[in-house]
Amino acid sequence: MRERELKLAVGEGFVIPSLEDVIIGAALGPPQRLQVRDTYFDTTDLRLARWGVTVRWRDGVGWTVKVPHPSNNAAALDRDEIVFEGDPGDPPELAVAMVASFTRGAPLAIVAELVNDRTRRRWHRADETLVAELLDDHVVATSLGQVSRFREVEIELAPDAPSTLLDDLLKAMALGEPGVAVPKLIRVLGEQAGAPPDVVVSVLGEDPTAAEVIRAAIASSVSRLICQVPIARIGVDPEGVHQARVATRRLRSDLRTFGPLLDADWAGLLRAELSWLADELGKVRDADVLGGRLRSALAQRPDIDSGAANALLRALQSQREQHRAALLGHLGDARAIELFEHLTDAAANPRTTPAAERRARKVLPQLVDKSWRRMRRAVEALPGEPTDEELHQIRILAKRVRYATEAVRPAAGRQAAQFAVAAAAIQEALGALNDAAVAEEWLGTVGTRLGGPAAFAAGRLAQQLTIEAHTDENEWMAAYAQMCRRHSWMQK
Repeated sequence: MRERELKLAVGEGFVIPSLEDVIIGAALGPPQRLQVRDTYFDTTDLRLARWGVTVRWRDGVGWTVKVPHPSNNAAALDRDEIVFEGDPGDPPELAVAMVASFTRGAPLAIVAELVNDRTRRRWHRADETLVAELLDDHVVATSLGQVSRFREVEIELAPDAPSTLLDDLLKAMALGEPGVAVPKLIRVLGEQAGAPPDVVVSVLGEDPTAAEVIRAAIASSVSRLICQVPIARIGVDPEGVHQARVATRRLRSDLRTFGPLLDADWAGLLRAELSWLADELGKVRDADVLGGRLRSALAQRPDIDSGAANALLRALQSQREQHRAALLGHLGDARAIELFEHLTDAAANPRTTPAAERRARKVLPQLVDKSWRRMRRAVEALPGEPTDEELHQIRILAKRVRYATEAVRPAAGRQAAQFAVAAAAIQEALGALNDAAVAEEWLGTVGTRLGGPAAFAAGRLAQQLTIEAHTDENEWMAAYAQMCRRHSWMQK
């Protein structure tokens, strides 16, 4: 479940204002008094807290894991909240697996216990659906033998409430500048819990070295991967798998691009392991993409028998579930844990060569030029009517150029940014062709296996997807022309 909330530290004398003019069209219910007892778990070095992740046992609720989503509102928290069954004591295996990319196998133990005298009020619409709830908490916390007391007001939105409501509520609370939202646990654990996570993306200066750019690029993708793996495990939002896969691909691309400035054995080992993880993520992601395209094509072809179409979709869903089960098994095994450990180390200490200590603007653009020249030769070698496979290879090369350009962009400026945008346009324009080819192959195989009306429906769907994919296939040439006009930044 997605959790979007404000957490506001207030004094004992704070009076909560009326919010009737903010939460319009909803009625405020009577206050409810509760006592909430929470036990929080973390590693000894507070790896979870430093990432903004929590593992909690609550009396009467059970186990809950909270994983943050990136947010532009520093005063609000945006988190996925997953509840697990289990008895009090040690966290259940599923909860431990959910945070494995953060803990990297380190054991969890109790770090804090909170007793909370809570007053809860809820706003409901006329149809009794929830809009928001306000929690006024008076907390007594124990951590490492130390006892602390504080008051906190929390406002949480229902899943279908507009996100802008949080900003309106924050203004209505009239607290001035509230600062960054801090969960209760972080307040209790203190300074160590507020320290940076194990992967920090450094801010580059005006004239960074190549080594500094490399470190920032690797750290950015490692952080993205570590944070997206739990969302991929949850399985509710397909973007989790997609973003985790993008992070692995970008990491592999960066290691290839920066190869001349990296220890070859070190980079090669990481690329190989990332390839394994990308393949496992890719099986689930490809099923998601195929499902989306099939449903879109079906919407354009109401003449296709619905029973046959549903048989195809059920076959795809069954295949996706098998791939997802395999992915979950891999994400929790020793190989993945070891990879997360190596990536965390790589983000802080990439194995660069002495040549990487030179200024990035002098070294890095030349590395992109190699990928660009390879792509240009492939485009110039295309026949008058290229095959789908030949165009797919152009897409792969454009993606590599794009990732390489984005990796060195901090040292290359605006021209590089525009160059990367054009490469991304090629990647997108040619992506539909490859997706259609993959779909056609899958439909042919599954249609033959199912036979009868399903086989006929598969053929009609494949035809529709091919028509849609080839409609805009020439758009990529305009983007390629832009790249040709803007590649001079590599020779500066």
